[in-house]
Amino acid sequence: MKRFTVGFLIVMVIFTFLSRALDSVTIAMVQTGYGKQGSVSYRITGEGTFEADRLSYRPLPEGMRVDTILARPGDVVQAGDTILTLQMEPLQEKREELAVALRQAELALEQERLSGREIPRVTQEMLALQQMEVDQRALELGRQDLADAQEDYDQNVDALRLEYDRLAGRSEDEIRQDAKNALKSARRVYDAAKLDRDSAVKRAEREVREKQKKLDRLNAQEDPSEEAVADAEEALAAAEEDLELVKEEQDILVEEAKASLRSAEEDYDDRSYDTLQAQEDCKKAYEDGVKAEDEKLALAQRKVLELEEALRQSGQNLENARITDAGTRSEEEKNREISRLRQESMELDLEQKRRSLAKVEELISREGAVTAVSRAVVAGLDLQEGGLIGAADQIRLAEGRMLFRAQVDKEEAALLAQGQRMSLKRTGEAKELNAVVESVDRLSEDGKCTVSASLAEGEGWLGETCSFTVVLQSGVYPMVIPIEALREDTIGYFCLAVQPEKTILGEELTAVRVNVEVLEKSSTSAAVSGPVTSVTPLVLSSNKSVSPGDRVRGVTE
Repeated sequence: MKRFTVGFLIVMVIFTFLSRALDSVTIAMVQTGYGKQGSVSYRITGEGTFEADRLSYRPLPEGMRVDTILARPGDVVQAGDTILTLQMEPLQEKREELAVALRQAELALEQERLSGREIPRVTQEMLALQQMEVDQRALELGRQDLADAQEDYDQNVDALRLEYDRLAGRSEDEIRQDAKNALKSARRVYDAAKLDRDSAVKRAEREVREKQKKLDRLNAQEDPSEEAVADAEEALAAAEEDLELVKEEQDILVEEAKASLRSAEEDYDDRSYDTLQAQEDCKKAYEDGVKAEDEKLALAQRKVLELEEALRQSGQNLENARITDAGTRSEEEKNREISRLRQESMELDLEQKRRSLAKVEELISREGAVTAVSRAVVAGLDLQEGGLIGAADQIRLAEGRMLFRAQVDKEEAALLAQGQRMSLKRTGEAKELNAVVESVDRLSEDGKCTVSASLAEGEGWLGETCSFTVVLQSGVYPMVIPIEALREDTIGYFCLAVQPEKTILGEELTAVRVNVEVLEKSSTSAAVSGPVTSVTPLVLSSNKSVSPGDRVRGVTE
């Protein structure tokens, strides 16, 4: 029995060692950790580039040549530092060229000002009023002539009637004496007709001269109106036609008086003149005299109608002249406004030439040195020493603070906000720079967002790339676990807790499922709620796959 008991114990020891050796191969070894009260930590990393917060552009005079370049892209320059120098000879030639162009612009502006001045002129309305006054006076004279003609008509017709009545019962001697008297009267009428013709022709010629003088005054103006000249020419032509008409009418009257004189002479010379014939001649003379008086009266009436029509036409011409003058004034105002705008443009061009000349003279006074006006970083300078400066060439300067721009995922960008701190580090350097998030552009459609952060004055390296890190903390939660302890399946989030269980072989550890609700999580931790305490050991990792109910070993905290 003793030997049996000893042998049994030895066998049990051997099997125990074998069981332990088998467990070390088949049972998963896990590493555990514990949750605690705290915050969820976020760590966002990536790379970005330094850019200028504000770029300024220093223009350079076109056509000049670079002499020496003292600052290259990336160099920091202070206020007053020389960036480059220009060759002096082209600068001096440019100064002379700009001086000539400036003087030409000044002369052109002065010429434009002179041409834009308003010059007094005779308007169409003034000319039409003058013509209307002339026609009004002519109408008044014509009406007076008509009244005189009517009075003469009445008197002459009455005289003819009396003369006819007197002559109707004359004797041969009386007829002879009357013929002698008629001859004298006809001679006086003929002389008066010639005098009337000369007077009427002189009046018409005087009217022609007035129209000609008016036309000459218009032509003597610096810039006469074509319409006014045409109206004056038309008035002159009408006056010349009236002159010809007066000559024709007066010639007819003179010829009639001359014919009457010849008739009287024949009557006086006719010795066989009898009483019956004298009576017939007397009647005929009476009828002819009345007819002549009728024609003279009708002529005066037609003259008044013509003068009334001329006055009416003058009134119409006055209205047309007012409309024309209004259009002319509008055109002149438009031209003056155009001249004013042209002068403003020329003044701006003149000021630009003055500034260009002042800049060239300033460069000459500094011996061609182009300097910085404030602290900045040379961002761009696409020039070579001895090279010619083109129209688009300029110096780009990064002024103010540097900006750091980086692309981050939209999920991480959602955690960033203005004012958060960002750590920047260049590759191979231990020194870190602090930046402050200025803005987050979340409108990108490629899954990335642009984050902009500003640095302190003088920090950063324009155009270079460096890494960044942003560490964020959430609010305090009652239970925060390592992110390695959080698992997920089709049911939801859970953790594997390690619990001891008593078996026939003693106390063993088993993985138990603990369902949790995730409140917030990051790449390193998660805030959860559920049956998890600060003393609950949670499986963080294992050397084999572990499922709920599996035995585990080698627990390490």
